[in-house]
Order: sequence, then C-alpha cells, then structure tokens
Amino acid sequence: MEKRKGQNSDGIQTRETKKIITIKNKRLMRKSNLVLIAAAASMLASCSNDLILDNSQDVQAPIGFASYSEKATRGTNTQTDLEYYHNTFAVYGTKQSTDDNTIIQYIFGGNATEAAGVKDGVTCTYSGDDNLDALYGEWIYDFPRFWDKKGEYDFIAYAPVSDNNPIRYKYNAAKAQVGDNGNDFVLKDGSSFILTGTNLQATDPGTAEKLKGFTGADGTDIDLMTSGSEEVSGATRTAGTTVNLMFKHILSKLNVRVNKDENLYGYTVKVKSIEITGFKDKGTAYSEKNFSLTTPQSGWTAGVQNEGYKLAYNAALSADLEKPLNEGNYTENAPNYTSGKPIYFIESLLIPQTIADNQVTLKIRYRIERGAYVDDRADEIDLYDVVNLQTLLDRHNYTLNININPEIIKFDATVAAWSDGGTYSKDVY
Repeated sequence: MEKRKGQNSDGIQTRETKKIITIKNKRLMRKSNLVLIAAAASMLASCSNDLILDNSQDVQAPIGFASYSEKATRGTNTQTDLEYYHNTFAVYGTKQSTDDNTIIQYIFGGNATEAAGVKDGVTCTYSGDDNLDALYGEWIYDFPRFWDKKGEYDFIAYAPVSDNNPIRYKYNAAKAQVGDNGNDFVLKDGSSFILTGTNLQATDPGTAEKLKGFTGADGTDIDLMTSGSEEVSGATRTAGTTVNLMFKHILSKLNVRVNKDENLYGYTVKVKSIEITGFKDKGTAYSEKNFSLTTPQSGWTAGVQNEGYKLAYNAALSADLEKPLNEGNYTENAPNYTSGKPIYFIESLLIPQTIADNQVTLKIRYRIERGAYVDDRADEIDLYDVVNLQTLLDRHNYTLNININPEIIKFDATVAAWSDGGTYSKDVY
C-alpha cells in the first residue's frame, strides 16, 4: 500500500504524523486496569475465526476505546467527553501486517477488500462511568477484537449511531486503509441532512449554553461528529492501551443572547419573541476532505428543503417564558456600571453556509416596563450586516449579542417671545 503523507494545510493529521497517546489520567488508568483484569476471560473467545490473535503475546487484551470531543472554535465548551453529547459512535478499523505490508484486514466496519465505497461502521455504546464493563471498559461493541503485535492499526469513527445520521466513511480504493489519502466522510448514497430548527433554549432560557441536547430523538436536530484517524502500533502497545478517538462537531452552532443597557437600569425588560428566517436548512452533500480553514471552505453543500425554516423563541407559548433580563449594578462609591449576565434565547445548529445581503433576518419583540409605563417594541437585523456571520463554517460556534439600548426621550423647552403689539403714547392732563 502507498504510504500516506504528513499533515495537510489545515493541520489534519495523516498516518505518518500520528503518535500513540498514553493516557495518564486516573479515570482512564482505572479503565485500563479493568481491561487487564478481564484478560483471562478474553482468551476464552480466541477460538473464533473472526479474531486475529498473536500467540507470542503474554496477554490477549481486547481493543478498547476512549473518546473525546474537541471544543467548537470560538466556543466556551468545557465538556470534552463524547458521552456528554452522545452514547454511541460507529468505528472503522484496519490492520496491516508488518510481516507482509500487502495484507490488509478490516477489523471494524465494512470490508473494502474487493471495491471502494461507503461502508457502515461497528457500533460502540457507552457503558457509563459507574458501570464499567469488565471486558471493554467504557465503550462496548459487538464482540472483542484483540491486539496483534505484528499489526499496524488505524481507526476512525463518527457519532452518533442514529437512523437520521447519514454520515458514513468512504474508502477511496479497494484495499484502502483507514486514514488513506482520498478516503472521506460523506453522506451515504442518495441521502441528505435536514435541520428542523431545534432550539435548546426554547423552554428554559438561561445565562449559560446548554451545549448538549441535539441527539436526533423524535426527529429533532442531531449534533453530527466525526473523529480524526488514529494510528496504533501493535508492537509498541502497552497493556491496557485504549484507542483514543478525538471527535469534532461538523455543523455550525449559533447562539443569540440578549442583555439590556445601562439606560434601562431599574426597568423590567422581557423578550417576547425572536425569529430568524432565511437560513438554508438542508445539507445536500458533505465531503470532509473539502473542509478548509485557510480558504475558508466548508465540507457542506447547503440547500433549501423548507421555505418556512426558522430558529425561534416565543414567550407567548407560556407565561413562564416571559423572563426579565438580568439587572446590572453600580460599584459602591464609584460611578462604574456592570451589566447583568445576558440570557440565551437561541441555541441552534446550522448547516454551514454563506449568506447574502437581505437573506437572513432576525426579528425581535420585547417589552419595557416601569410602574404604569408599558412599551411594546419590535426591531429587526439583517445578519449580513454582522460581518463575522456572513460565512458560517463547520466546527464553529457563533454567538450574537443583542444589547437593548433604546434612545431616551429627552425634552428641551424654550419660550416664545411676546409678540410686539406696538408702543403707544397718551398725554394725561
């Protein structure tokens, strides 16, 4: 097989540049220990013709997985475990013999021995930190595969495993290995990906991003992820080594949060509705190898499925949703004003896309109250005017801050001069 190149211009690793990662944190060490404890049990399965074993190894340890999620660019995500978002992923794995470099085996996922094409992966399901599987650790798959010290392994995956996740891995040629140049994550044959406008903040707006909840349940939107390819050498594998898969979000995410200005200190301000229309809702094609930060260029081709597609928050659905914006405060013995924490009203996924002038409109309705003063207002924004939102890229998390800052009605008073009625004289005797 042809050897792969180093990193591309976007820093995406290919086979020669990858290193084996030794996990040192206590939680993952605990998982490794459990795999060692189960080694004797795993040997009982060695009679299966589907398991490739090397009898010169002292311990036949099953292949285990650890998974992580990258922070979305410009985001504030501190949750880096895949299971925070999804409880499943589909993995692909190939093995190349060090005795004969022409022998390629597909140990996870569909077989590309005879022909190139899109293949299904093997489902891995999260067992839970409090319920670690004695054989696999955190991520359980259908039956154990075992390390071969005379094998060079490559792994890659997507998440989650779901009926409405169309992402699949495509081998560019017969006998291609995971991570080969030309391989790609794509949409499976004849499929597309359509968003419905799920808003995580729709029923309980707060001062923090919710981050998770795009699971695809009941036809809702799904946070699609793919991993980079990971190379592990069977010869240098240590006991309990896990395959460390780093996942990335491949859609865009848009947050809209609202705050009130110092002018409105002491006023109650409630957002009644926010509606964003004009975004494209359909991914008609996806090619991960086309993604580029330097161009920049998305891996997605965006289209329109539903002309009525919108992202929305509507307080009219419930009185509980008429949440006042947070009050700011003044520093004691100083004139410095600190605004309150802004509230998120929109947190939604988007198909990465470029928008045009007058294409995407945000409409906001809100109310200002103080005593008997009640003022209902509406405004709108062309998102094209927010320059950094003209191009929405894969893997990026965008936040639009709206500051309600109405102009104060001010008065000035002048007095009209007396009109000159004339000056008259009269003699008095």
